[in-house]
Amino acid sequence: MAQFYFSVNLEEGRTLFLAPLSDRVLSSLPEEVPDPSGYFLFERRGSGDAAEVEIIARVSSDEAALKLSGMMGMR
Repeated sequence: MAQFYFSVNLEEGRTLFLAPLSDRVLSSLPEEVPDPSGYFLFERRGSGDAAEVEIIARVSSDEAALKLSGMMGMR
């Protein structure tokens, strides 16, 4: 699986991502992710070590990630 990274800035210091979970993102989550493979749609509020991350959905294929990113206007 190729690794794509998509994002779009939202209002109030929030960013929406569609990407694999990096070690940094994993360490920001309030609970453990049993299987961090594939792509995840997640929102980050803030930046740096104080950022809050919330997983919204898991996407399991390159094709689905590309389609969803296009539908959401992500680059």
